Amino acid sequence: MLLTAQALQARAELDRDRAQQEQAAARRHLAVLWGERDPGFVQVSGDPLALPAVPDFDVLAALLDTTPELARFAGEARVREARIQLARSQARPDLDWQVGVRRLQDGDATALVAGISLPLGSAARAQPEIRAAEAERELLGVEREAQALALYSTLADAHGRYRAAQLEVARMRDDVLPKLARAEAAAERAYRGGAISYLEWAQLQAQHGDARQQQLAAALEAQTALIEIQRLTGQPFVLAPAAQVAR
Repeated sequence: MLLTAQALQARAELDRDRAQQEQAAARRHLAVLWGERDPGFVQVSGDPLALPAVPDFDVLAALLDTTPELARFAGEARVREARIQLARSQARPDLDWQVGVRRLQDGDATALVAGISLPLGSAARAQPEIRAAEAERELLGVEREAQALALYSTLADAHGRYRAAQLEVARMRDDVLPKLARAEAAAERAYRGGAISYLEWAQLQAQHGDARQQQLAAALEAQTALIEIQRLTGQPFVLAPAAQVAR
């Protein structure tokens, strides 16, 4: 039994050392992105299990129109509409007015003479430019629709992952972990009373530890999805201070 406990301890230490190495590698990678070789990281406090409430998907989807990814299309649409109007204005010919006085050959009489010059073919020459400007406007609409669909799909995926992970964290906290804790405590009493072997107790301890790791993994998945939701909607969705204290 002692060898089993030592093996479990060695495995736990291996997992700890691996996590420390992964953390160091992640910090070095982040430092490279910052353009620094030896950055000073400050440890911050936080509870990864603290997950804020997020509105329903329909509410979040309505916020997509205000995101920079889609807002830029509004300005570009105005520019392309102005190009169409400019092209159409060039299709209307400019009239050239001429007014003058002419002396008549017979006598000293004079006459007022007016003339109008109307260029021919202006509308026909402007049509290709008008069609090109209109095509650019239509293409912009297609691009916006494609971008909106991509954002909608990404938001739907992030929202679904967040809700699923949030539910898993809550179920582990309220149901699974308390039952495993009671089972582990009962197994410890039974072991100390000689009713069960140490291996049976150790197995329950391992199950309890695995469940806590599963809850933490679900919380990290929820936090990752929450960051994506915040990026897409531009909303913070943070946990209220009162809720943090209550936890």
